[in-house]
Amino acid sequence: MAHSSDRVDEYVDAVLSGDIVAGPHVRNGCKRHLKDLKRRAFAFDKDSAAHIIDYFEEVLCLGEGQFDGLPFNLDISQAFNLGSVFGWKVAKTGRRRFRRWYLEEGKGNGKSPLLAGVGLYGMTADDEKGAQVYSAAATKEQASVIFQDAVRMTASSPMLAKRITKSGRTPAWHPPPLTPESFF
Repeated sequence: MAHSSDRVDEYVDAVLSGDIVAGPHVRNGCKRHLKDLKRRAFAFDKDSAAHIIDYFEEVLCLGEGQFDGLPFNLDISQAFNLGSVFGWKVAKTGRRRFRRWYLEEGKGNGKSPLLAGVGLYGMTADDEKGAQVYSAAATKEQASVIFQDAVRMTASSPMLAKRITKSGRTPAWHPPPLTPESFF
């Protein structure tokens, strides 16, 4: 059976062969992935990459629109991004190589659910002591988009619903109902 982290290598191969059209930064990231496999300073931990990929696809469920309640099946590019960020380690320490990640996608390509899933992973499955998860943006409304996605995912996932207790005086996950007056 194929290791779920193999999708990272599949993506690299598809981009560099031209089977997947990608911009120069993505192609360079794929080239770096191959070069770094030969470097002693870094190690690609397939199990760590597989852990987050499997978490998304086995634990998380989407919680909105036409995908409500469906498993979060990652696109191969999403698997590459998650596998790269969480799979690459500094060889000497075993710590993650990447501490920051810049993700740029067009509107409607699933950035918010992906980042909500990363936050939930950090909070429930990453095994980091004292982990803190934040959602920050230019406005409170923008930051709440990822938070609300995470709340909906928690409610849609039987595993997460058992582990996470909702709290707060005015729950953000229950916005006031829309009325005809609120449209004007």
